[in-house]
Parts: sequence; structure tokens; C-alpha cells
Amino acid sequence: MSSSKHGHTTHKGSSPTYKSWHMMMQRCTNPNNQQYKDYGGRGIYVCQEWFEFAGFLASMGVRPEGTSIERIDNNSDYTPENCKWATRKEQQNNQRGNVWIEFNGETRTQSDWAERIGLKPHSLYQRLQHGWTVENALTTPPLQRGNRANSRKSK
Repeated sequence: MSSSKHGHTTHKGSSPTYKSWHMMMQRCTNPNNQQYKDYGGRGIYVCQEWFEFAGFLASMGVRPEGTSIERIDNNSDYTPENCKWATRKEQQNNQRGNVWIEFNGETRTQSDWAERIGLKPHSLYQRLQHGWTVENALTTPPLQRGNRANSRKSK
């Protein structure tokens, strides 16, 4: 199928959906692509039906504004069962390098916990790096500016 038949590329450029498909294909199939080592180079493939843009479009639909393609299991391939349109925040919570913290039977990323308790992610990281228990790090309220004297008491 030519690009002019699907309506996602014109003389004005490509649609966001087409750009997402094209970038996915490049990451997984082009050894000269800067991101290839993290995708095709580590065995992440694109399913056969998505090698044509029309197949990708039929499975995923038009990309909603503010989203990009995400693999639900980031160690698996680009397939209809493993992909969805996700916001940047959703994608950040699905990265290989995330630190996962379990507390009170709930497992979340470090940055997700920080947001939930009203703390900057780096502040939570620092608490844990300085030997705070997970419980204390997650239950001690953020310090107000100029209130450092009380920080040692909350450990």
C-alpha cells in the first residue's frame, strides 16, 4: 500500500501515527539507527502484520494526542497484544531502569511513590540512599523550607 492511499503522509508531512510507526520500524530494523541497540539489537521485533503501515493502523488506530506507542512488557516485541498508546508518564513507569518499591502490599515505581506522597522523586531517592527505611521514607512528610533541624528526628 502506498503512503498516499492511507492518508497519513502528504506533501505537508506525516501524521503523528505514521511517525510513530516509522520510528518503531527504524528502532527495530535499522542497525544504523541510534536506538537500535536498545530495540532490534536486543531482540525486540515488530510483528509481521505491522511491517506495512496499514496493518499497524488497523491494529492500533490513530494515535491520540499526547501519547506514543508503548510495549506493555518492555522485554517483548511490538505486537497488537503487547502495545498501546500511552502518555509520557505511563511510559516512564514502564522503563527497564525503574526502581520498584513495595510498601504495605503495594508495589510502585520510586517516582510514582514520590508523587503519591507529595515528595520530589530525587528527595525520595536521597532518603533511601541515606539509609532511611522504606516505611520512614514514605510516611515522613516533606520538609518545609527552613525546617532542616527536624530532619534527623524523623529518621
